[in-house]
Amino acid sequence: MVDSPDDAALIAKAIGSETQVVNDSVRFANGDSHVECLILGCRHPIPPETIEHLRKIERDTPWVPVILVADRRPDVARWLSDIRVASVVWFDDVRTELEPRIAAARQSAPLLCLAEQVEEAKLSPSLRSGLAYGLRAATHRPVLGVNELAAAVCCSPITLSQEFRKSVSGAANLSQFLSALTIVKAQELRLSGLSWDAVAKRLGLTRQTLHNRSIRWPGNTLKQLARTRQAPLLAKFVSDFAKPLLKMNSAERPSIF
Repeated sequence: MVDSPDDAALIAKAIGSETQVVNDSVRFANGDSHVECLILGCRHPIPPETIEHLRKIERDTPWVPVILVADRRPDVARWLSDIRVASVVWFDDVRTELEPRIAAARQSAPLLCLAEQVEEAKLSPSLRSGLAYGLRAATHRPVLGVNELAAAVCCSPITLSQEFRKSVSGAANLSQFLSALTIVKAQELRLSGLSWDAVAKRLGLTRQTLHNRSIRWPGNTLKQLARTRQAPLLAKFVSDFAKPLLKMNSAERPSIF
């Protein structure tokens, strides 16, 4: 979203043809689950309505990474003090910095794609909603347990757990699925440069709990997990959890994994 035709052209040229630039914020007012990365360009001073719009995006679709393109001003950090954005790029640096920042922000895109596949699978409405929510949430802050997920989608935790078991014929349970998602996100954070203590704090867990979850899946200590590349870990998650779920319950649509 850009509020100037000239800035829209600048950003579009830096990104290429795969990204759509619009200047109508109403289009995204209620969030868009199919957006992998949202770029918001705004010249100084950043108006209050833009700040409120950023808050709404963070509140309604926390799984969508937001990149703010702004003028190089020292007060930008103050304006964004209580708002999470994936990255800030100065207009002066758009040509060289925007594309790599987008690539970094889209690291979690496979989980978003998987959420879309889950939404088209032949699952019960409550399980479909719960799993898609959990996958999208894991790109920001993973759901830590079945009770938390059930509360988020207004469903009984027992019902969700039973429906998951039935859908995968006992190959795994919902708690294991959510725990594995936590490890996927934890490893991403660790590879970004955070210590394991900082990663655990970011996720709302203790380091020991994180270690225990990693031992259960994928069967690694935290030290071993830190040496694992992201692509193989995601592939293992898909193999262990997603394929059993989608193989038995998918609609007639080819998998992207």
